[in-house]
Amino acid sequence: MAIAGAGVAGAYLCKLLSKDEARIDVYDVRHKTKCGVSPCAWVTSKGFIEHVEASGLDPKKYILQQIDHIAVDDMKVRVDVMTIDKPSFVNDLLQGADIKYTPLDVNKYDRVIDATGLSRTFLPPVKEDILSSCIQYCVQNKNRLEPRVEPTKVGYAWCFHLSNNRYHIGCGSLYEKPSRILKDLGWLGKYKLNPGRNILCGCSGKVRITGPHHSEPFVSEGPSEGIWGVGEAIGCVGPVIGDGIVPGMRSAQILLNNWDNPDSYRESILREFSWIHNERKLVDKLRNMAPLNMGDAWVLRNNSKRIGMNVGLTEAAMYVKRLKNA
Repeated sequence: MAIAGAGVAGAYLCKLLSKDEARIDVYDVRHKTKCGVSPCAWVTSKGFIEHVEASGLDPKKYILQQIDHIAVDDMKVRVDVMTIDKPSFVNDLLQGADIKYTPLDVNKYDRVIDATGLSRTFLPPVKEDILSSCIQYCVQNKNRLEPRVEPTKVGYAWCFHLSNNRYHIGCGSLYEKPSRILKDLGWLGKYKLNPGRNILCGCSGKVRITGPHHSEPFVSEGPSEGIWGVGEAIGCVGPVIGDGIVPGMRSAQILLNNWDNPDSYRESILREFSWIHNERKLVDKLRNMAPLNMGDAWVLRNNSKRIGMNVGLTEAAMYVKRLKNA
């Protein structure tokens, strides 16, 4: 078989399949970022540990910082997230794999896994696709910076500690240019984002926040066993927070559990990621300037528990309001 895409979802599936000594070719493109991956997300949730252990790797090797709180406006909100060494993690998942940087001929394989993320190269195009623009930097700063999230209009800016004096700073937004948001927030000066001085690397791009319920089909015709999608290619990214590392790995596990049954795979993905569907409804309301209610705040409050964030309905309602009006 062939796995198209060597990001987290594709690399993780490759690692799981290697236990069965499957014959796998991995295809990828050469990324122009200094870290060698794209997008260079570094923050993930507590589910990371159990998924990494299931692959046979030691999660402690990749965790840079455990983060127990973030500053949101004047509040300190308890969370259970972590920054990870994503390049090292992906590299270890792919250890021993045959990586090809040539065009993939689907007819040479029994099955092709589309893990190409945003490009969704081998599955049919998504009809109701929603893409959020983002910009991010790995910076060096000698001053200790507090983990911070600043809500913006259908998006947010962030600052998280990596290791030593390194920080990951960025912004994602559905409507506005992330670089302008960082400028308007004053972060370009406050966090000393000086090109050529303390910016170690940076990149910009887009993230699919469409959700699996709007990203069908997950399986399409092609080689004898078809083309099967995983990860961001089938919308496994949280629309509000933009987290895709744990959902991507979970989608790979679900694929293995439903290897010969595309209908069961579809049903399992939709059931597992019903929380993404609920967030997508909230995003649609924000996009259409529709009235919000306490039910929308409840969705955000309930879904935030998966990253250890415990906020009341009042705080969740304030956050939703900021997403709409920032």
